[in-house]
Amino acid sequence: MSKRRDRRDAVREAKRFLAEVRDVQRRSGRTLGGQRYLTDTTRRRMERAWRACRRGFAIATGDTTSVRQGIAALEEMCRRRQVEMPDRLRPAVYRVFVEELLDNARLLALRPKDVVAATVYCGRLTALRDKEFACFADTPWVLKHAAMNYPSDPAGFLHEVLEQVRALSDAPEFASLRDTPWVFLSAAVNNTGDPAAFLCGVVAEVDALARDPEFACFQDTPSAYRAAAVNHPSDPAGFLRGVIEQVEKLRADPEFACFRDSPSVLRLAATGYRSNAADFLRGVMRKVKALNDDPEFAMFKDTEWVLRRAVIGHAADPAGFLRGVARQVKLLAKHPEFTRLKDSTWLLRAAAINAPADPGAFLRDVLQAARRLSDDPEFRCFRRTPWVLRRAAAGYSADPATFLREVKEQVETLSADGEFACFRDTPSVILAAAAGYPSDPAGYLRRRKAAKSKSRASKRRETP
Repeated sequence: MSKRRDRRDAVREAKRFLAEVRDVQRRSGRTLGGQRYLTDTTRRRMERAWRACRRGFAIATGDTTSVRQGIAALEEMCRRRQVEMPDRLRPAVYRVFVEELLDNARLLALRPKDVVAATVYCGRLTALRDKEFACFADTPWVLKHAAMNYPSDPAGFLHEVLEQVRALSDAPEFASLRDTPWVFLSAAVNNTGDPAAFLCGVVAEVDALARDPEFACFQDTPSAYRAAAVNHPSDPAGFLRGVIEQVEKLRADPEFACFRDSPSVLRLAATGYRSNAADFLRGVMRKVKALNDDPEFAMFKDTEWVLRRAVIGHAADPAGFLRGVARQVKLLAKHPEFTRLKDSTWLLRAAAINAPADPGAFLRDVLQAARRLSDDPEFRCFRRTPWVLRRAAAGYSADPATFLREVKEQVETLSADGEFACFRDTPSVILAAAAGYPSDPAGYLRRRKAAKSKSRASKRRETP
């Protein structure tokens, strides 16, 4: 019992010692870079303490080198800051350090060698999981980047990133990027010197790609232009050509037929998961099915895009995201200002999904933009179908007029196409194809046509 108590006391004292030396290091404002000058006496003491502390530890063979490098860095920190480590306490200090290192590796899903420096400077990195950094739950790479590249103060780096993201997203010159906030995050994390200059280049490149007829198929998924400009600045056009090729392969694969109505998911797979796009899509299908089978989310059964958005955009907690959307939609439907939108559940959902911080402001902006479009003589043909104007304002806020012009052109083209002559008496179906499925309106109409033929054949069989 006495030995156990002595061990606990030694661990407490070791933790106090580590907190003290780390505080001295922090206040020094210096780093631990450069050559180490540990004496032979210190090295002999290190070896004895290491043998003593290692007993009872399950350290993988490949991690031993990383652990010992960390211990050497800890000793060097004590030497530089002139804080003597008592020899009797050395085994307990090492033991506490090893526990911190292995805990940090598990916390961030990294190898111990990747968090050695951060553990030496900071100890346990549990602060990176604090509420203030909850916004990084879906982007754990940012936390890993902070720990690996800013080991002396990863939390301080994350605070700077948050400030930069706020400043960049508020800047009027980057308004066109606000519907893809990951671009601001990427600029703040990877271009700390001048993120604004980087984004100016991104905006120029995105505009050039959007004007190129070769890449017109990405008009309804502008995030692909941004991914090309941000992640492949040396050859964004070549990257998009590769995406187009991969999307066609995925679209032709019977396994992924369920995504043919939502090509943006295929583009996301090809854009963000080039090496394992098929595995990504299988994962989405599996998770969407689980949510679809859950009675709690029955209200989303007819809007599978919402389930996909939850799975893809909120991978850490898709169920929690859907609960939030459902609550927000109910509140918006009851709000006196938005009662006229009760029959436009899609728009209420879009507000809850795209602007969770202030969905009311999102709806006001959409309605105001829709009114302006309705007053424009160029778009008077849509005054009897205000949902098209709202879809333009909600989904294409950067340039709703161009979207509406393309819808008009598509409607004319599809109406004149003999393949779809059966829909000339129901122009609303053609309009739904052009406005609701702009990336493949013809495919939507073919599916409607096939369903219509199947229904007629079924009725003929039932007629006596």
